[in-house]
Amino acid sequence: MKTVVLLVKNGIGFGHIRRAILIAEAIRKEGRLRPVIVSQASSLSLFRDTAVEVVNFPLLHRVSSAVAEDSYTAVLDRLLHRLDPAVVIEDTYPDPRYLSLPALAHRPRLLVMRRLDGTSFDLLRSQGRFGAYDAILIAQSPEDFGREGHSGQSVAAVQGSGRFTFVGNLCYCPSPAEIGQMRQRYAPAGERLVVVNGGAGGDQMPDGYGDRLFHACAHVAAQLREESSPARFVFVTGPYYAGRALQETPNVTVRRFEPQLAALLAAAHVAVIKPGNNALSEALLGQAQLVLVPDVSFMEGLDEHAARIAEQYGGATASTDPVVLASHIRASLARPLRTTRPAPNHGGLATVIRAIDALAQPSRIGIPLRRLMLILIPGAGQSPVALRGSLPRALRGALIIDETSEADMTAVAQIDTEASKPPRSRAVLLGGDAPRHPPQMIADQGVQLLISRSRTAPGWIERWQRLAPSVPTPVVIGSCSIKAVADGEQLFYRALARLFDTADPACAVLDLASLPSTSAIEDYLTRISGWLQSQPVELVPPESLTERYTRHSLEL
Repeated sequence: MKTVVLLVKNGIGFGHIRRAILIAEAIRKEGRLRPVIVSQASSLSLFRDTAVEVVNFPLLHRVSSAVAEDSYTAVLDRLLHRLDPAVVIEDTYPDPRYLSLPALAHRPRLLVMRRLDGTSFDLLRSQGRFGAYDAILIAQSPEDFGREGHSGQSVAAVQGSGRFTFVGNLCYCPSPAEIGQMRQRYAPAGERLVVVNGGAGGDQMPDGYGDRLFHACAHVAAQLREESSPARFVFVTGPYYAGRALQETPNVTVRRFEPQLAALLAAAHVAVIKPGNNALSEALLGQAQLVLVPDVSFMEGLDEHAARIAEQYGGATASTDPVVLASHIRASLARPLRTTRPAPNHGGLATVIRAIDALAQPSRIGIPLRRLMLILIPGAGQSPVALRGSLPRALRGALIIDETSEADMTAVAQIDTEASKPPRSRAVLLGGDAPRHPPQMIADQGVQLLISRSRTAPGWIERWQRLAPSVPTPVVIGSCSIKAVADGEQLFYRALARLFDTADPACAVLDLASLPSTSAIEDYLTRISGWLQSQPVELVPPESLTERYTRHSLEL
């Protein structure tokens, strides 16, 4: 049986490990592949109840010396060589350490990526950190991804590169029986349950977030107890909690680790949580009123995200100030259970498993043909329809300027500087000056590709885009402009041969307007068609170039 290795790191939280276990157990249940988790974690609590094989290393970037790090890395490389994985899966943060391991060179790689704030995603993309992966599965919906404030270049890469797939949020969805067990365990008399959790308990910064959160909630619990409130509190501190000791009282239960945290959050009437991706996702599936207490975060932008979640699903954002928390907890206890919540994402995990299975299958690997996007400008007085009807078989994949296809959208269009709005098109052939339309208006028309008439894009294109950035940002490519001349096919052949020396896929614009007649156009096209048919060249649509150039933007 082939092996799938899941490489996961855990610094101060448990989200990465929870996601890895969820995927690994689903792989194991399918029975076609053998999952092995290779982790870097300070606590093994989450692994105690899983049947999946686990090999744990210390966090390599926190070991005592460079010598120790090199030694552990060498052991890791030997282990991976022995495991001989058919697929390698990483979680969220591409790790340069893994990229440099000889045992993983040229292996099929998949990245499962939870939400990142727009700035962090843009940084990873611009550093080329996504370039090593065959597929990247984003654990968000397209709508939620769009709310993160990603740059136009990042949105274009996600939409056009063919590497990214949205699979929706991935988290454990507890059964009604599991939720009932948690209510019976922690609120057996039907008391309103307040669950407090700060992730795995670690602090991103040495600012005592966990200590402040739990002791503020302990103060609130003491107040409510004095008032004879029936509310019960469960503090799940996490194994990395390093704050002052917490005392259990008649209305406060303290747990360092709760293996059924997802069910406990679903059983709660109020969830006071650090809104990290995993705990927040699990809390949202339940009906608890949310009190979100952001901490300093790594690549998550928790303050902004918490505010969006509170607005979308109801709830409040708060600080660790005891007075502020008391106000929000009291108000939340007085409200009915929350009814606005996301639907469970039952299909997301299945999509992940299918992607893993596909990468694990042997495939025929070959070197593709040279790809050419050939754009034809009709002859004088010739319509796109008439030109299309006269094309030889080998040129039927060519594009014709302003030829309308399905849904009144053209494949390639020219921009009329006098028109009130640009045409609906996949690609636009630019003129010598900046369009009068702003970039966003052009992007809104479905344009993914801007084609310069010269081999290198003139500076005004970059300035025009930079002054008013669009989302997504269309890809800009150069082209080779060729003017058809009667009996001058050799010029066309030489131009394409030189073009392919430096570009693949390539774009050529062939202007037929100088040919004297329709019959001359047909003769010229017949001759170049015969030549192209004998060459290792395939004609491709705009989407092919968009995909290639957006993929290039992901690489170092």
